Amino acid sequence: KNFLLDTRYNDIDRATMDFISSRGIDDSRLLALEHALLKREAETSHEEQRLLTAHDAIELCRTLELSKLPNGTISSLPDKQPLFDIEGLAVSVRPTNLVVAPLLGKRAKGIGLIKPYLCKTRPLTIESSSLHGALLLMYLGEAYPHLGEPRPELTAVIDIFAQKIFVAPRNFLQRTKLLRAASIEIVDRWQSVRERLVELDRGKRA
Repeated sequence: KNFLLDTRYNDIDRATMDFISSRGIDDSRLLALEHALLKREAETSHEEQRLLTAHDAIELCRTLELSKLPNGTISSLPDKQPLFDIEGLAVSVRPTNLVVAPLLGKRAKGIGLIKPYLCKTRPLTIESSSLHGALLLMYLGEAYPHLGEPRPELTAVIDIFAQKIFVAPRNFLQRTKLLRAASIEIVDRWQSVRERLVELDRGKRA
């Protein structure tokens, strides 16, 4: 928990949302977060490193080349979003932006999602980005079916540290099967994993 919180990645993720919506024009929220972090004094070397990484991430967000963003109108999504149930597994997807675009020859509009990916040590590959894109398309069909037709070309994951934009794959059905299978495996194994964690915790307290 502490490792996840002190990276400030959640804050950066949401601050990037407005930058994406404006297609790189409005960086005020990123700058405000940067100024807030500059006022923090690191009490340990670990915290100092996390703050430096957060500053790097903010600067990389502000220098993103966004010309490859999907076409269409991009808007911001609420910070709080419901968990997505996949085969009994509660998954936090948390996309930052919604994309809406007209479809040629159709009344219904096309819709997509955008989500920044913040991980310095594990850059996205073609396959891992495709799984992320498939997850976003699954979530799109569940959370926003009333807004239009989910479209892969309007859905993207942005690897902030690698400075790359990955559009969701057109053939994503096989990857949704992989995601569902992985979710089932996690659900099936979780109870035994949880019991082991409880036992380890009791052993530390004894």
